[in-house]
Amino acid sequence: GDTVVVGSYRDDDAGHTSGSAYVFTRSVCAWSQQAKLTAADAASYDYFGDSVSLSGDTAVVGSYGDDDAGSSSGSAYVFVRNTSGMWSEQAKLLASDGSGYEFFGESVAVDGDTAVIGARFDDDKGRNSGSVYVYVRDISGTWSEQGKLIASDGAAYDYFGTSVTVDGDTVVIGAEGDDDKGSNSGSAYVFVRDSSGTWSEQGKLI
Repeated sequence: GDTVVVGSYRDDDAGHTSGSAYVFTRSVCAWSQQAKLTAADAASYDYFGDSVSLSGDTAVVGSYGDDDAGSSSGSAYVFVRNTSGMWSEQAKLLASDGSGYEFFGESVAVDGDTAVIGARFDDDKGRNSGSVYVYVRDISGTWSEQGKLIASDGAAYDYFGTSVTVDGDTVVIGAEGDDDKGSNSGSAYVFVRDSSGTWSEQGKLI
């Protein structure tokens, strides 16, 4: 629409490379800065703003260097805009099984009340095989983890979750290190959500 969110992950407002994100809005043909977003608990080397996504009045900002579950375990923040154009932090998303150096939040996507967060250094299928987490927001504005997505044929160094996008009940996930067509040839996986909220792998794109 008429809103853009731009990450600035090396900004230093709360310490070296703590990071920030800027919101710009368009009026007719002119763009102006509406807000600067920073994490309430920002700290050095969080890299807040390395990834950003926007859906209506909801912005999700990744912070892969955050350390809540270990060094560079990562997090993602949700901001919402009210009717007067003011932005506020609504939630901080963390992986339920997060641990150090997973880089949760290096890729983020949001559509409506669904947010998708990549953790490409997760090790469930081998070192740096990668994973993706899905969160949903209820009517009260509370976010909860709905599922963890892992490639059915995941393997070490696939980096599943390098990139993510979501549209309704469909998620597409990049795996830049997959080797089906040669070393690091890459692939993308499609997952779909059924009426019960369960996610399943629908296809692999090569």
